[in-house]
Amino acid sequence: MNGATKALEGEGGVPNGGQAVAAVAPERRAQEVELLKQMRVKVAKLDPASGDVADADLLRFLRARSMSVSKASKMFAEHQKWRREYFPLGCAQEDEIRDELNAEKFFIQGHDKLGRPIALVFAAKHVSSKKNVEKYKRAITYFLDKLIASMPPGEEKFVVISDLKDLKYKNLDVRGLLAAFNFMQAYYPERLGRVYTLHTPSLFWGFWKMVEPFLDDVTKAKIVFVEDDKIEETLLRDISKEELPTVYGGLKALVPLEVAQPANWPPPKPAIVKT
Repeated sequence: MNGATKALEGEGGVPNGGQAVAAVAPERRAQEVELLKQMRVKVAKLDPASGDVADADLLRFLRARSMSVSKASKMFAEHQKWRREYFPLGCAQEDEIRDELNAEKFFIQGHDKLGRPIALVFAAKHVSSKKNVEKYKRAITYFLDKLIASMPPGEEKFVVISDLKDLKYKNLDVRGLLAAFNFMQAYYPERLGRVYTLHTPSLFWGFWKMVEPFLDDVTKAKIVFVEDDKIEETLLRDISKEELPTVYGGLKALVPLEVAQPANWPPPKPAIVKT
């Protein structure tokens, strides 16, 4: 049994959150195995340094490009180049994004009933005028990488709770939101499972009309705007009470992004004690 077949049948996990892909129909599995072989050959020419990448990672790019080997290979090679250039240490470092972490707007909250990691974002804690674009982008990748590291074997997607409570005009950031979605579409394909948008104020809808045209239909279909009086009911359908944050009627305390320590994440560096 080759690596592609193992990945498609759900055997084992692979580095960087690229866990095994969920099982598919036998005829589709055979097609994907063949396309993966073709993609490996093409990727080896475009980016020779990517020879040890897991089949499950390649398969996500194939699916994101409607199984086009040429388009998926180009997309993957661009992703690898971007990754090496921007993150020579493997991921963004906390010292680089300290201001974003101190804002306490990103949280990682356990898993939903399907095993998908839960991200929580408080939009009102994001002030666009104080944002350093480069640090913000690095913070987004740090957030996404930590979510991926939180995935159990066999799971590939995460969900996001986007809370717009107390949102003001100063928090609206077209470039910032598009940067987040662009990262997911270009560099984290097939990772987003669902976005629950809560406490949506009226001022948000004009902002949304500017953002929505830039999102693909697949991404837009994953965004759910939840009515205020149905928040707990809606979230509990997909998230157990034990994993649901206390602010929405659940039992789990908020876990700040910096504090979260997924099983697949490098351990924190020991503190240096001065003598």
